[in-house]
Amino acid sequence: MNQDLTQLIELQQVEAEISRLQAQIAALPKRVQAIESKLADANGRVAKAQAAIKADEVARRKYESEIQGQNERISKFREQSLAVKTNEQYRALMNEIGFAEDEIRKLEDKILEAMLDVDAKHADVKKAQQELVEETKEIEKEKAEVRARTAEAEKELGGRRARQKQLREGVAPDLLGRYDRLLRSRGTALAEAREQRCTACQVLLRPQVFNELRLEDKVAACESCSRILYYDPANAPQEQPAAEAKPAPVQHAWFYVEQDGQGRFLALTNSKSGCSMRIYDAQTGRSLERRSEKGKNYEEAFAAMLHDARNLFVDDPKLVEESKEQLPEEALLDLQRQVPQQRPS
Repeated sequence: MNQDLTQLIELQQVEAEISRLQAQIAALPKRVQAIESKLADANGRVAKAQAAIKADEVARRKYESEIQGQNERISKFREQSLAVKTNEQYRALMNEIGFAEDEIRKLEDKILEAMLDVDAKHADVKKAQQELVEETKEIEKEKAEVRARTAEAEKELGGRRARQKQLREGVAPDLLGRYDRLLRSRGTALAEAREQRCTACQVLLRPQVFNELRLEDKVAACESCSRILYYDPANAPQEQPAAEAKPAPVQHAWFYVEQDGQGRFLALTNSKSGCSMRIYDAQTGRSLERRSEKGKNYEEAFAAMLHDARNLFVDDPKLVEESKEQLPEEALLDLQRQVPQQRPS
């Protein structure tokens, strides 16, 4: 394989790993923040339980103060009862004393409720504090693991960047610039050519292009997605003995050629019995001719016509069957847009 291609294949792998590590490192502070948020929640539960106890104690002191005030009123009314002159005045003072005593009983009930509530809340505080201790241990452990992963990722990232620099320095500048442009626009710059297809966009490659990739030490591009192609013999399908060979699966491909100065769209199909080709006028989309060959695939049967053909991308495998007389307007425009000479104005 071309040395520059070998370098670029590894470079694409290294840069993908660099992107992964950068994303991992960027996500780790958020993980730490989430961990610390858990600790803040545990502290909040303890603080809330303690605040509830304090509120009960404040309420209890308020009730006790009010009881003291009511007792002082009762003492005052009793002293006044010794000096009254009439039964009516005496009954009025006794009523006031009765009201004060009722209020004291209500306040004492509230104090009792508050004391029982405080006991329950002390148990809540104890439980929350125990959970806080346990969660703190677990959270500190998680934070330590996150810090360790961060340090490991940063160390690995440093190594990857060093290798990235080394690989970039070993590639021809013009090819490296082409690689960078494709990386920005496509996300990936290289694609493996396998079974005569670009594995990135799945468009069928012209036989000539695929054979050159397999047999010659050169750089080629996918005519559909423009990615730099490479061929890896390790991924080539195992050839079966002739006696065990299976018929080729049904395949569809579209091409553009010029015949006698006229543009033509070719729709080719491989089937179990052979192959067929339907020819359309590239300007009008009208079907002009249909040819077929038995016992051959279209690469063999129509090799001469496909030698200088341009591969086109069509994602509808039923388009040929549904266009025996005329290509639909939308499909025709899509094909024309892929051929500079035929692009609609």
